[in-house]
Amino acid sequence: MKEPRKIYFEGQFVGEVPDTGNVQADMKAASALLRSHAGAKPLTRPQAAFRQASAFALNAQHLFNTGLIGTPPRKPMNVIPFAVNAAFAIELYLKTLGFIHGRKLHGHDLLSLLDDLPAEAKDLLRLEITSAPATEGIKDFDGFRTEVARVRHVFKEWRYLHERDSAPEIRFLEFIRVLDVLHNVCRTNEQIRPATIGGDAKTIASGDARA
Repeated sequence: MKEPRKIYFEGQFVGEVPDTGNVQADMKAASALLRSHAGAKPLTRPQAAFRQASAFALNAQHLFNTGLIGTPPRKPMNVIPFAVNAAFAIELYLKTLGFIHGRKLHGHDLLSLLDDLPAEAKDLLRLEITSAPATEGIKDFDGFRTEVARVRHVFKEWRYLHERDSAPEIRFLEFIRVLDVLHNVCRTNEQIRPATIGGDAKTIASGDARA
């Protein structure tokens, strides 16, 4: 007989459920256990989107830190999964902001998603942009928008880079700064704060690398 599955919530042990071999049944039992746990409230749509965004951002952070720092970088091929993970994280952060402000955003075009945010969301981005030291390309909201435009199609284009003869330019510092701004604006919102995860993505790195 298989050992029971141990179920954790927010890193804390909640209990055990039988491992029956039936994936759907086991997931149902685990969900029921979590619902019975006082601290395990169902995630809201903004919280779920934010968690996914943070996970992709953390993957991008790992790829950057382990392969793309230095000249020459230790693992130059990390740039492709870095770009794809970072771009998808940006998409999910923008959609999180949309949910927070009552707007469901669609698509993968990052610039369109940014432009479709309501004015109050853009005001929060402006405040965050001006609260930290500027990068070469991001000194204000216009610079932020320019960098989002630069990577607007990266998720679509870089996934299949092996089929292309060239790739659009990305600028690491600005790409990372866009991630940081969006992450910070989302995580400090009261709709997100109760469900923030350990090891939130923060500033990924500093440097002046370009790709």
